[in-house]
Amino acid sequence: ADWDGAGPELRLAADGAASAAPLPAAAWHDARALELQRLLWHWREDRELAALVTRRLGPLIEHDRRRRHALLPTLEALCANAGRKAETARALHLNRQALYHRIERIERLLGVDLSDPTELLTLHLAVEARRYV
Repeated sequence: ADWDGAGPELRLAADGAASAAPLPAAAWHDARALELQRLLWHWREDRELAALVTRRLGPLIEHDRRRRHALLPTLEALCANAGRKAETARALHLNRQALYHRIERIERLLGVDLSDPTELLTLHLAVEARRYV
């Protein structure tokens, strides 16, 4: 609104731009919508953030290294669709039964219940943090 407030706003814009670098390519990113990414970017060198990713996603990442059919993209899509299975199945071009089978495999590998909102939120945070660690 005025020059006194420009400094913090410019800092937010610069941080937003830096935090958008690991995101999928897009014509533009709304800096106001990057609060989580900005926070993760600031924590990118924190060992606890890397440990969270390893603890929560390690078994899935290891599974994907050894198998032909990766499951991490399924978890990413489920998180991106807020746990909504119909939208996730559409995004992955799968029938719902195939998606349910993948979700069961992910739950077994990670020892979680993906219908639990707290578990899904934690995994979503780990999926997003993986871009920065």
